[in-house]
Amino acid sequence: MKKMFTMTAVICLAACAISCGNKKVKNPPIAYESYTDEAYLENDSTIDELQTYTYEGMLPTDAGIPANYVLIIDSYGLNTDGTYSLIESYTEANGMTRTHRDEGEKLVFVGIPNDSTAIVYELISYNDRPRLRLVAEGDSALHKIDRDFKRVSHDIKHKLRRK
Repeated sequence: MKKMFTMTAVICLAACAISCGNKKVKNPPIAYESYTDEAYLENDSTIDELQTYTYEGMLPTDAGIPANYVLIIDSYGLNTDGTYSLIESYTEANGMTRTHRDEGEKLVFVGIPNDSTAIVYELISYNDRPRLRLVAEGDSALHKIDRDFKRVSHDIKHKLRRK
């Protein structure tokens, strides 16, 4: 009985060794890592850092007078909500130069009629001034738009350029 048990054990071990030893894994499994936005955000060195963006140029005022604008936006990313400060100066017909300073909240919206990917900045004044809406041209320029999301001026000079 002892011989039979030993012989059976030896045969089983030999069979296992032969069957396992001769098989080669042709395509070993590849471990894939999936990356999410969170993984990229963790590696971004500018996360949680307030960024300042400055735009300068000429836009028509609500009265249609061309004015020089200096717009400073503070936010955690160009296309995120934040705050702004604005200096608007223009010369009236009588030769007097007027300068208005304003501060407020910057809200970001995506999409306007005829352009579902447009980025719109809406500047909401702390001083109850009319809202200013600007549509972004990439990250290099802004154009003033009206309540109906149409450009106020099509003149190429009437845009704010990023400095």
